[in-house]
Amino acid sequence: MNNPNEEITLNIKPRPSENVSISIPKDTLESLKTIADNQDMSLEALLKFYIGQGLRQDLAKLSSDSEIVIHH
Repeated sequence: MNNPNEEITLNIKPRPSENVSISIPKDTLESLKTIADNQDMSLEALLKFYIGQGLRQDLAKLSSDSEIVIHH
């Protein structure tokens, strides 16, 4: 069992990033802000989460779709 007094160190490696500008319909942006507030996170963090989640799903699907099975 974990010791509640045990110190946990989280090492995050910074990755290069680039700013991107996108247009989002105002009603969608308001919905995103509401969700972010309800999740106690920033709008930017929520958008990164959604993008990361969708990207992982699509990469996994792409990976499984590209596997070639050869029968002899």
